[in-house]
Amino acid sequence: MRPPEPLPPIQRSPAFSVSAAAAAGVSSARLRRSDLVAPFHGARVSAAAFDGGFRSRCVAYRAVMQPTHCYSHDTAAIIYGLSVPHWMHESTDLHVSALDGGRAPRGTGVRGHKSNLRAEEIHVHGGMRVPGVEQVMCQLASVLTIEELVVLGDSCVRRKNPLSTHSRLTAAAQAARNRPGVGALRSALARVRADTDSPMETVLRLALVDAGLPEPVVNRPIRIGSGIELHGDLVYVERRVVVEYDGDHHRTEARQYNRDIDRIWALEAAGWRVIRVNRSHLDNRAALAVARVRAALVEWGRNTPN
Repeated sequence: MRPPEPLPPIQRSPAFSVSAAAAAGVSSARLRRSDLVAPFHGARVSAAAFDGGFRSRCVAYRAVMQPTHCYSHDTAAIIYGLSVPHWMHESTDLHVSALDGGRAPRGTGVRGHKSNLRAEEIHVHGGMRVPGVEQVMCQLASVLTIEELVVLGDSCVRRKNPLSTHSRLTAAAQAARNRPGVGALRSALARVRADTDSPMETVLRLALVDAGLPEPVVNRPIRIGSGIELHGDLVYVERRVVVEYDGDHHRTEARQYNRDIDRIWALEAAGWRVIRVNRSHLDNRAALAVARVRAALVEWGRNTPN
């Protein structure tokens, strides 16, 4: 069998629409050759460039997305790199919204929505058309728990490369009025804190507070002398206790592991008590982590809740 003939330059290559290909003189027979795949109706993408993953599906559908549509809901949150539950990552459908109350898009692999979003509210992030993160939070308010919304909100105002501010999130929730889930969203925003580094830090913080412990300060700078300043994940300033959440990369990345040892040594040498927590300590509403932090607070001061 002869190899497929080269394609001419087509708009939005490697993914392109059938209509764009036809305008460039590509025959329908050529579009059926095995070097191309059709992830969505009317879209074609190089088989070599399509792995079926989230990013490649977004790129493929972008080729046929209408100018009055945008990625939204779960899909927009993942495009932004926000912290969402694992089940959202497992879905193979892309959420797409029509602007200004237009007709919701349809098709295999697409979950369409109508929205009141206006064109001026749409941004391009990572090459994809999406609403602002504030609107994405409002869209997800009806399907997430309050804790999941707090985790999502914390990731919007994270320490590194924040995408919003607490005041902007709050303003969007207030403007949402009677939207489904808006009550839960407003409750969640009261517990959102800026400067977090990971969703598990948020989960741990919520567990400590729900257990009756004082709320720690998130990622507070700690001066330990000689101009050296370190950050603690969750800090009880008056008790000089630091709670550190160690994700897997703290164990598997040699550079991170070595840095952690030096950092903890420096904190302890400066008179701080460091409580290290990992995922294994978060079972049963983080009962083991709560017990260890409570004991540290009692040891270093009085009037700690029992």
